[in-house]
Amino acid sequence: MKIGTYYYPEQWPENQWERDFDRMAEMGLQIVHMGEFAWFTMEPEPGKFRFEWLERCLEMARAREMDVILCTPTAAPPVWLVQQHPDILPTAEDGTRDRFGGRRHYTPTSSAMREAAVRIVTALAEKFGGHPSVVGWQIDNEYSSKDMSRLGFDQGAETQSAFRQWLRAKYGSIESLNRAWGNQFWNQYYTDFDQILIPPTREPRYGNPHQNLDASRFWSRAFADFNKLQADILKKHVGQRWITTNFMPFHLDVDPGAIAPDVSLMAWDSYPITGWVRSPTNDEYRMGDPANISFTHDLMASYHGRWGLLELQPGHVNWSGYPVLPYPNVIRLWIWTALAHGAEFVTTYRFRQPRFGIELFHEGLVEPDGVTPSPGGEQFVHVIDELKQIDKAKWNAGADNFDPDSTVGLLFDFEQLWWYETLPQAKRWSQPHWVRLWYQAAARRGLRVKVLHPKQPWPAGLKLVVAPGMQMVDDADVQQLHEFVGGGGHLVLTCRTALMDRNGQLWEGKLAHPILDMIGAEIEAYDSLPEECWGEVEMDAKKYPWGVWGDLLYAAEGTKVLAKYSNQFYAGAAAVTQCKRAKGGSTTYCGVHGEAAFVDALVERLATQIGLKGQSPPLPSRVQVIRRGPYHVLLNYLDTQVVAPAAKGARFLVGTRRVEPAGVAIWE
Repeated sequence: MKIGTYYYPEQWPENQWERDFDRMAEMGLQIVHMGEFAWFTMEPEPGKFRFEWLERCLEMARAREMDVILCTPTAAPPVWLVQQHPDILPTAEDGTRDRFGGRRHYTPTSSAMREAAVRIVTALAEKFGGHPSVVGWQIDNEYSSKDMSRLGFDQGAETQSAFRQWLRAKYGSIESLNRAWGNQFWNQYYTDFDQILIPPTREPRYGNPHQNLDASRFWSRAFADFNKLQADILKKHVGQRWITTNFMPFHLDVDPGAIAPDVSLMAWDSYPITGWVRSPTNDEYRMGDPANISFTHDLMASYHGRWGLLELQPGHVNWSGYPVLPYPNVIRLWIWTALAHGAEFVTTYRFRQPRFGIELFHEGLVEPDGVTPSPGGEQFVHVIDELKQIDKAKWNAGADNFDPDSTVGLLFDFEQLWWYETLPQAKRWSQPHWVRLWYQAAARRGLRVKVLHPKQPWPAGLKLVVAPGMQMVDDADVQQLHEFVGGGGHLVLTCRTALMDRNGQLWEGKLAHPILDMIGAEIEAYDSLPEECWGEVEMDAKKYPWGVWGDLLYAAEGTKVLAKYSNQFYAGAAAVTQCKRAKGGSTTYCGVHGEAAFVDALVERLATQIGLKGQSPPLPSRVQVIRRGPYHVLLNYLDTQVVAPAAKGARFLVGTRRVEPAGVAIWE
């Protein structure tokens, strides 16, 4: 549980470095992150390396007993590389090549880029791989296309060639590809892989959506291969030091699962306040969405059990266009949220607010003078002081205490995001939002959420698993669901589950054919309402709004109806069913995409029915209580005060029983 910051010595005068490191140490910061975009400073000419400045800074950190996260600088290729090899630049749909400047101006398929990356990463690893201050390595930065709105998928020659090679390896024959892509539709047949082009974007534009789906898979794999190229070099030199890269939440360019096998610790960047909330009615938009933040924490933890938060918003950001002022103390709340979910460290981008460049208005822990703490910097110092009240051995002892009786499994499959983006069918459907609703509903009951992945082992003893909107499945996916229910587990499937195979093709059979025997019902039809139009669904004599999607269900004999539609011309049709299975298991099919109140009520009903332990009375929306060993951590994302549900006589180490807006309380 260490707290740190990003620092860019190459951006500041050398005579200020010692002062800046002193200031970091005075603030109690324990980690400094360096080297991320400094390729030109490290290698001003091809093959001529200058590491003296970085070595000096590493020694400054060592003298102050600060750990270092060292980075490979490949997110910002130098101008000499672009001049020598302009083909590293991404190419747009119209054939226009991108230009030097900014960052991320490269395509991961470029052979020249890969050769240059091998050279700089090898030199860095040989020089600093065993440095005693370095605890871990970050590869590159926020893998993504430079400008998705203009470039989409790179259209350069090397990317086209790599896409075709990937397709050959996947399908083997052009006939297999034609079948998988449904190329008989509109006679889109190919006779040779060399005829195929990668589409310009994920939007099929009335083209072939199956081709766009494969393009998303390939593009993620291309970044994963580029990451592996660097990770393999580092592993030869860095010993037991961890290796990671930093992900953006739900970002479509890279599936974290594709990179996870080549890193030892997962990490992401959290910027909860964008100002993009439409028509806010209170101050909670100044705090961010706790379900989104916490789900991504748990997603990162789901791969290796080790994760960290690399970039945490320290105040205003420059890129949203709506620079709302963060709520007082909310940055402290974000830090404690990450620590409560098991982050090994929390660092922030950045230490000093820049005086130049595109991020002039991106705040840091100190003002542009390099000395005066910003409001966010003061909150970082506050948490560092509060951490002294926590027994870290006790805190960490509770990290791996998995209790199947108080845990909900949430099945998440990144590939579904690509298909919903390519062929959403319903404009109101947002898969990230749907996943977050189920996460939030479990968290409100004080239940722990375990993020699961298809075809990966699930923890033994889990009683309840929710699989929201898993639209594409194959035989192995369906078998895993069957085995869970057949073993006595309780499974929740939702609308838009198992509608098609992994190629995105509908089954030759009834809708959701592979799961019909499991849910004990059939889908007679579905409905999706216009924007701002709402229907009603009734459960337990209470009505709830819905509008995104609704399956009209026909329940077979012996299948219980838990909820029905209460208006529209199909009023009375089943919306949620439950089918009992062998060994006490059950499958609940939630055919309606309701909103938070409905999902909360359904999860509460199922958790009570199953007898999950450790439930608390439902917490207010946007409030979480997380258990860490003997400690309880309450996180209040409301703009009103709440009372901590602590037992009489509980000892508060942080905060009090009455928790202020954007407040934290920790007791044992």
